[in-house]
Amino acid sequence: MGDMIRLCSIDEVKVGEKRRFKLKDLGVEVLLVRLEDGFYAMENRCPHAGCPLSFYGEVREGNKLQCNCHGAVFDLRDGRVIEGPAQSPLRTYKVTIFNNEVFVEI
Repeated sequence: MGDMIRLCSIDEVKVGEKRRFKLKDLGVEVLLVRLEDGFYAMENRCPHAGCPLSFYGEVREGNKLQCNCHGAVFDLRDGRVIEGPAQSPLRTYKVTIFNNEVFVEI
């Protein structure tokens, strides 16, 4: 089990929004996405060409994230590739809500 890192309160990210968090001590950037059914966290980098998803990522219907850098589409729930050109999945992180705070396991 990894470290549980607090990102924000649940009210700081509205449904349909995404937000980047720099975890400087760990050298990781996390992208947090909030949908109707909850929060999803992933590395803020497309595995295809390294484009920052906080800038190029677009939340699509059906729990999908499209990287508009080259058009790759990923499933937010598990990071799997739905459409290429990406071959590798997104690195995802487990999200936990505790006392109205959002935590990720790194």
